[in-house]
Amino acid sequence: MKAQVRSQILARALIILTDLSPFGRERPPRQHILEGMKPASGAPRRHLPTSPFKPPPPAPPAKRFSVDDQVTHDRYGLGVVIGVEDEVAVLVDFGSRQERITTPFNKLYKL
Repeated sequence: MKAQVRSQILARALIILTDLSPFGRERPPRQHILEGMKPASGAPRRHLPTSPFKPPPPAPPAKRFSVDDQVTHDRYGLGVVIGVEDEVAVLVDFGSRQERITTPFNKLYKL
């Protein structure tokens, strides 16, 4: 009886050491816990009506720029909008350089 148990233990140890399943196929590579997790989605969470917490404030409306608008930027200074890309980005001429500034336009202000 002891010999049979011992042979079973050795067989299992051999399987673990060779990293093969009992069916002869290789096991998938092991992953770290964080590598196997999916990243959180960028969608905002919905507010439940029964929640005791205040709902998040609504998002401010997106700034709209049009061609020939005079603008100022915290880093680049004064400029003129020379192109608009469907509320995704604006192309601004700051005199010494042209910059494509993407949404959100946190540092860009219309004059």
